[in-house]
Amino acid sequence: MSKIIIKESELIKLIETAMDLDRYIEPVSYDTGDENENLSDSIDVIVNRLKELLFMLKSGKKINYQNKSEFFSELDRLNGLYHKIKYED
Repeated sequence: MSKIIIKESELIKLIETAMDLDRYIEPVSYDTGDENENLSDSIDVIVNRLKELLFMLKSGKKINYQNKSEFFSELDRLNGLYHKIKYED
């Protein structure tokens, strides 16, 4: 088998493109009138973004201090919202 040599940045771009393509080939969902459907779709987008970030981190992507701090701040906000929704009457 032949070896192909590419730069790390090219590999990352190739992987990101493949992940984007995977997102676009998912089956189209049709409106069923569910009031939480938009929220559900948004959560799916968030989950996909987090999976992509996790893959990048596991692949060795370095994240600067400011972005880490912002991420943890958003995590705190998400946890607060989660508890509000989970325990609301």
